[in-house]
Amino acid sequence: MSTQPSTKPTQEPDRRKRRLPNGSVCEFLVSPAEARAEVCLIRFMIPPGAASPLHSHPDVEIFYILEGSLETLQSRGGTSGWTTLGPGDFVSIPGNIKHAVRNSSPFPATLVCVTAPKLYEFFQEVAKLFDPDRPAAPPTPDEIQEIYKTGARFGYWTGSPEENRAIGLGIG
Repeated sequence: MSTQPSTKPTQEPDRRKRRLPNGSVCEFLVSPAEARAEVCLIRFMIPPGAASPLHSHPDVEIFYILEGSLETLQSRGGTSGWTTLGPGDFVSIPGNIKHAVRNSSPFPATLVCVTAPKLYEFFQEVAKLFDPDRPAAPPTPDEIQEIYKTGARFGYWTGSPEENRAIGLGIG
């Protein structure tokens, strides 16, 4: 019989995986430096109920859905509407287009995103290392405001709480 306390070895966090305040996990697959180009590749796992608010930025985003389903909204010329995407579907969101993303299904959605270095830097800054054994907590109002401030510092626009409610999101 051992008199030594039983300890579970702690697992080193995966430095490529980080969690966003909305609970989504982003994995930085290919950095702009690794690609030696003005592009990068990020994998996102978006849990049920998670959403990104209405926002815009100058950089293009191309989403390719690997698993689950995801809804995207793009606002162009006064028209907008939610589109549901499933495995094998993709969407290209041009720069400076107001858009939002949500997972209203009961299952996680996994996608890869091809985008530009500036968005890569933004996600690197707002996503945090995490313990995969601990569930994500809902974002605090301070965490939400911090993301908005960081987005503004990057020159990104984010919709007001009223604009987000108007498209069916309770964010902001």
